Amino acid sequence: MKRITGVILFLSCLTTVLYSQEVSEKEGRKVLEQIRREIQFEEKAKQKAIEEAEKARIAAEKEKEKKGKKILEDIRRDMNESLEEKVFRSENDPEVRAAATTAAFETGRERMAFLKMEEKEIMDLEKDLGIEGEENRVFLSQKFDEVYEEFNSKNAEIQNLSDENKKLNEYLTKLDRMEQKVKVGK
Repeated sequence: MKRITGVILFLSCLTTVLYSQEVSEKEGRKVLEQIRREIQFEEKAKQKAIEEAEKARIAAEKEKEKKGKKILEDIRRDMNESLEEKVFRSENDPEVRAAATTAAFETGRERMAFLKMEEKEIMDLEKDLGIEGEENRVFLSQKFDEVYEEFNSKNAEIQNLSDENKKLNEYLTKLDRMEQKVKVGK
């Protein structure tokens, strides 16, 4: 009987140990599976972050390229558009219009530099060949210089008148305030 009880006890302990081991294995597999899922989730998150960073980099490059194209287009337009277009493209504010006109004349001067060189070459060639130029002949660059000088003098007059106008407006504002004080004081 002792033997049977011992064997039963041994078998029950063995069964308990085996069952416990099986439960531990199942729990271990569950833990390992959970760890695998977490690792896969982290890898997916990393991959998604890498893809998002790549998309952001590509978008930034496209935006940079778009800005570069716009700058080049503005430069092309600025170089090729007529001086009148430069002036009338600006706002309808007298000060802005004056600044645009000044910028247009500066661009005109830059464009005239090449023409001046060509006209000088023409005069030098005529001189070397012994050809007398017409006395009444006026080159385009000379005409531009005359118009530019006239513009600068008129622009200076306009600036002086504008400054005087601002001073007069300030005086009028002061007089209005003084008049209001006098009216309130009575």
